[in-house]
Amino acid sequence: MPTPMDDSLTRGEALLHEDLITPLHDHDEARNRLLAKIDGATRVVSPEAANSYATTVRPTPGVDEVEHGADGPKTGRRGLFKGTLIGLGGLLAASAVPRFSFAETTGDLLICVFLRGGFDGLSAVGPDDSYYRKARGSLAISDPAKSKSLGGGFLLNQYLGALGPIWDAGQLAIVRAAGHPKVSRSHFEDQAMCERAAAANVRSGWLGRHIATSSATSGTFRAITIGDRVVLSLTTTEHQSLAMSSVESFDLWSAWNGRDALVSDISRLYGSAGGVVESQVRGTLDAVNALRTVRDTKYTPANGAKYPDSTFGNGMKDIARLAKAGIGMEVACIDYDGWDLHQASGSPYQSKGAFSTMAADLAKSIAALRTDLGSRWNSVTLVTMSEFGRRVAINGDGGTDHGHGNVQFVMGGSIHGGLYGTMPQLSPGNLVEGDVPIITDYRQALSEVVSKRLGNSKLDEVFPGFTPGSALGVA
Repeated sequence: MPTPMDDSLTRGEALLHEDLITPLHDHDEARNRLLAKIDGATRVVSPEAANSYATTVRPTPGVDEVEHGADGPKTGRRGLFKGTLIGLGGLLAASAVPRFSFAETTGDLLICVFLRGGFDGLSAVGPDDSYYRKARGSLAISDPAKSKSLGGGFLLNQYLGALGPIWDAGQLAIVRAAGHPKVSRSHFEDQAMCERAAAANVRSGWLGRHIATSSATSGTFRAITIGDRVVLSLTTTEHQSLAMSSVESFDLWSAWNGRDALVSDISRLYGSAGGVVESQVRGTLDAVNALRTVRDTKYTPANGAKYPDSTFGNGMKDIARLAKAGIGMEVACIDYDGWDLHQASGSPYQSKGAFSTMAADLAKSIAALRTDLGSRWNSVTLVTMSEFGRRVAINGDGGTDHGHGNVQFVMGGSIHGGLYGTMPQLSPGNLVEGDVPIITDYRQALSEVVSKRLGNSKLDEVFPGFTPGSALGVA
């Protein structure tokens, strides 16, 4: 195989099989990696090398192995797939046979929003605490007249105000001082740890394990990522998950001869291959064609919903669009990057501040999705995750550094709204290395969502090594 290169990911990884290739996603795109286990050692590989590795390790007997010619792809699998989406390499894996049906599901649609970079919970929800106000200075939420009261002395940042109607409806739960108890303050390590929701030697994500252990029979669109690559949360050897940058862009395309010719070539090469390869190719083409039908239907948000014209806003609109399409979607993951605000985070009363701008986009996008879904919102649960919170004290650059405890949002039409968990007074003696202590394991709320809203009782398999404590009651 080609020599692996320390290369950033520039192509999609839809349909990758985690037992061969593991995608690792970092909030800093330059640190995204593909890992392959080769000769007993884990190595970083380029997208091209990963694709080549998949075709080499899992060849299909009887299919020619030829390369691209100067005038375009020649016949044969490797010539067809090299230089195209690396995710198509997943078609060659024989470890999982996805079930391609598009039945409606009986549990909630779970939307998982990962706030990458370390979301500043104390700039989102501020306590009535003199120690907090002193340590935070200009970043403190301190004016009740310009904030949403949550009761108990806690205030919601005014630029998250679009979440106010969800709170007033009793559909927004806020878990305080939440996080992973083994946080390291490393973006890369803590993101992976949170997405696994298990020990480091568990090479799958909590959502992937949920999908693998629940009894629903839907397939291709059962779990999707809106973004460039399947998130680690969804990785599993038992099921293939799908990534798409947008509904509009999800298709197969060849620079040499266009979409239809590429689909025809794939069908010709694999349509009669037999066994797993044939079933997976046919299923994948069915998936592409199914979404093409969705894409060809003009979408207008319902109920006057207006999404922000932003990457996140458009992603949430796509999730609503797919939720209404009846294609069996059970889990949708979407990232919101950029929360690593070490400098110039901005006052909670500064409309153009870095945190305020993103917070408003986040809240307005979620609010628009709720409006757009209408009564479907009653069977939707949205959860937020972040690798860690921020330190209590403002730093010398007007920002905050990596911390521990954070806030966790859980919302939906069947969620019990309110403040959950405890957070002590933020006096120096109550902090952990200057940080909000982690008092509530973030998996506690997730486990209640998985069992109560998603109907999966196999919590020991979804969250191995975690024993749920006293129920918070969020679901």
